Amino acid sequence: MQLTLRKLAPALVVMTLALAGCKTAPTKSGAAATPDTAGQQQSSAQQPATASVVEFYVAQTQSGPGLVEVSLPDGKIYMQQQPVLTRADLTEAAALVDRQGANFVGLRFSEAGARKLNDISSKNVGNMLALVIDRELIAAPRIGEPLNRGVLAFGVPSAQAASDIAARIRGESAPAAGGGAPAPAKP
Repeated sequence: MQLTLRKLAPALVVMTLALAGCKTAPTKSGAAATPDTAGQQQSSAQQPATASVVEFYVAQTQSGPGLVEVSLPDGKIYMQQQPVLTRADLTEAAALVDRQGANFVGLRFSEAGARKLNDISSKNVGNMLALVIDRELIAAPRIGEPLNRGVLAFGVPSAQAASDIAARIRGESAPAAGGGAPAPAKP
């Protein structure tokens, strides 16, 4: 599943513009854990035993009923308790670099996943879509507009981090040497 910038370029441009005001959460080990949910068991049952659990949650900066507080080094976010998307909704994950040298993780959703992403983003403009891998908050880009192209891209600090995160999302083992992605937080 080789994914090139050329294949994702049109979508990446749209996503970059849509997420221009995105906020990416810090990727420190142990920075945050997700709420315990029954949905985790369902999504992990569809994945290989060694694959990471990949989930997306709607999050916001204000507390509200039914939201779980997640502490970050620079503040707090409040996430819904149930994931709105999982790895099952994805078809591709790749590390990308734009012309200015910025590193991204690009995600392409299945047809059903793209419909869910469009519906979720349309109803949550201004909120965040938090990516959680193995109960660790990886990124929480702000939704700037409805995401109706079935793709999502978010910035990361380095090419190594982008490669490691994309590999974890695909269910592959991330390289151990010089890993830019943090180790999973312990529940």
